[in-house]
Amino acid sequence: MCVYGGKMSLRLSISVLMITWLFIGTAHAEVVKMIEIIPETTDEVLMNPGMGLYMAAGPNFGYQPEQDDWYMKICDVAYYRMNWSRLKPEESGNLFDDYFGPIFDFWVKKLGKRVAFRVMCENVSSRDEYVTPKWVFDKGIPSVKHTSNRGIEQTDPVFWDKRYLEIQRDFIYELGEYLDGKEGFEFIDIGSIGEWGEMHLGLHISGRWTPKQLEETGFTEEKYIQAYRYIIDAFADAFPHSQVFLNVGSYGEINDYAALRGIHFRQDGLSPSGPSSNVGKRFYQPYAKRGTKGNYEFHSGYSGMKSKGWDLRETIDKGLEDPISYLNTNIISMSRLKDAPDEVKELLTYAGRKMGFRFVLTKLKAQEEFHLDGQNPARLMVEHNWKNEGVSPCYESYALKFAVVDSAEKTVAERLHFPKTPTTLWWPGEEITERTMIRIPADTQPGEYTLKVFMYAPERPKHMILLGIAGRDSDDGYKLCKVKAVKGEERQSIVYQEGFETGSLWSASEGMKVTVDDKMAHSGKYSMLISGTQQGSWGYAAHGVKPVLPGSRYKLSCWMLVESIEPRLKPDVKIGLEDAEGKWINNKHTNPYDLSKPGTWQHLEVNFETTLETASGHLSVEKKRREAKITATIYIDDVKLELLEAP
Repeated sequence: MCVYGGKMSLRLSISVLMITWLFIGTAHAEVVKMIEIIPETTDEVLMNPGMGLYMAAGPNFGYQPEQDDWYMKICDVAYYRMNWSRLKPEESGNLFDDYFGPIFDFWVKKLGKRVAFRVMCENVSSRDEYVTPKWVFDKGIPSVKHTSNRGIEQTDPVFWDKRYLEIQRDFIYELGEYLDGKEGFEFIDIGSIGEWGEMHLGLHISGRWTPKQLEETGFTEEKYIQAYRYIIDAFADAFPHSQVFLNVGSYGEINDYAALRGIHFRQDGLSPSGPSSNVGKRFYQPYAKRGTKGNYEFHSGYSGMKSKGWDLRETIDKGLEDPISYLNTNIISMSRLKDAPDEVKELLTYAGRKMGFRFVLTKLKAQEEFHLDGQNPARLMVEHNWKNEGVSPCYESYALKFAVVDSAEKTVAERLHFPKTPTTLWWPGEEITERTMIRIPADTQPGEYTLKVFMYAPERPKHMILLGIAGRDSDDGYKLCKVKAVKGEERQSIVYQEGFETGSLWSASEGMKVTVDDKMAHSGKYSMLISGTQQGSWGYAAHGVKPVLPGSRYKLSCWMLVESIEPRLKPDVKIGLEDAEGKWINNKHTNPYDLSKPGTWQHLEVNFETTLETASGHLSVEKKRREAKITATIYIDDVKLELLEAP
């Protein structure tokens, strides 16, 4: 499950989470011991949402694989392409239930997989005379005659015709109403324009669009681009909750518009020299960090690659140079994948391990034990390093959940952690460090517990994200290490307390004077008087406090009396938190003084959490505006910093 590294240095160093405990009745400080864990990694193909290998399932619902077929362990999506005429042969009604129903029943409901589709309007590989339904042409839509590669005469639409685009848009809306957001629906390709619905007209294919046909139908690049933008808009509107992919080519103007509308990129021409039109370098790489996913399909089948002398590993490695989230396994049809050559099995599995994002916990530091005093909650601090070992960014903002469980697998404490560096910024190859504090209930019993981690979107808590480490449970959580809860003494709660009875004073800012006052005390005989005119500083007076523990909960309180202040900016008291090197982290402010009741003692307080980097703090009576020139007479008394909870 995990490998334990050496113990960390016993130095006070917040960067490695070393902290000091204070106990009543002791004159020494004890250093909390940390353990370092290097989790064991796994070669398992991770079937996470929004990524993965998918199977070329063909145009119809035919071959049905077995659950234990080898490729079912690396592929999670069944991909279908079909002709428009098969789904809507008549203008009224559709055959969506007849076509999609069995596919969803088998793949999604029975096998727990996902499905994806492309509806084509021109298909040289089809046996159909009408790929676009005949009723479309009966409405007067202009067309051209082509010959399929099976020798069948086909009638294809003029894609840039306005009436065709309107009819296709209505069909897209109808399709979106049926598919968008459906459980198990992974993505849909834009297939409304071009040969196979790809970004070309098949000019390189014998019997397809000719220069004469283009001229006679009024083709221009401007019309073509505008037609694509129209269809892109239709898909973006019809599928607001689903992934839509555009088969990209050399038209950068079209691709850019698609990305702006939230459409992703795919390309069906991956070869050893790279994808057609060099789309990986030209589009996939620069658009990946803008949230656009990449999707590849092989140019040729396995036997075709062999006949051309193309190397499969070289082809896959070329594709993995780009930030792709999906890869089609179309080098072999799904019906033949079961008996695929060993080379195909090995290399598709290899590609599946690299596909999309792959989050690995590279190192974990955690307290070896946490202390229970029976009165206050304890705290367990964890530092965790992550690396994305996939080829693609992650396009979802996921959270981590750390859980402390007992021997009966009952959770005694947990903490939801939203990474400071969101998972969408865990770029491939980069390492991220995060820190988490887990609050342990005061009634937790001493003993040994297991620390676990989960990753998921809180909005979809049933769908856990799989990680590239060992220790996975049946609930898709990962066991990391053992931690001990031990009974300890009650901690000293008062960290700093000052009533100014001994003459101790804070440091005054320039222009201000601090003195011990015996006329306006809140309690006892004395208070601290701050008076003068200040400009150029954030505060009137300050005092350093050390140590302030990391991952802890504190309460700061005091009493304040404002005799006069001009201009009337409400003062408060803050603690500025700093790390071990004295670098500022953040500020925690009390409620401000109510200037509608001047001359009265008012209680100011704030409860706050320290970060896991915190080492010290500075107390300050705050002005609110640094450059403001303010003349004030302020009394401070009974300042107290209390430790409420600590690791």
